[in-house]
Amino acid sequence: MRLVVDANVVISALVADSKTRELIVTLEPGLLTPQFVHDEIENYEALIVEKSGMEPQRVRQFVDLLFQYIKVVSADEFHHGIGEANEAIGRTDPDDVLYVACAIAQDAAVWSDDSDLRSRTSPTCIRRST
Repeated sequence: MRLVVDANVVISALVADSKTRELIVTLEPGLLTPQFVHDEIENYEALIVEKSGMEPQRVRQFVDLLFQYIKVVSADEFHHGIGEANEAIGRTDPDDVLYVACAIAQDAAVWSDDSDLRSRTSPTCIRRST
């Protein structure tokens, strides 16, 4: 099964040595994420450093390591699914629409712990493990 991983799942794997981290490494090569997730993680680097106890350089190395297991999908590869994703989930977080559009375009499910997203998506949405 292919899974589109949301930013919160990746951040969770960065913050703690958890089942989420283990799954990211073992579910490969079926993990995907939209390009913007990498940028979003950079925006939360200070929080990740604080919660993980790692130095900033170590966090960046760990991000690079995790993204060896997650294929980054460019907007060009899923933009055609945005209309269908909007219809599927209605008005919600714009990032959620992009996760669903990516899942539609890539014939995948969404891996998220966002209860709002899980309750509204037409592609299957899987809750992350902790």
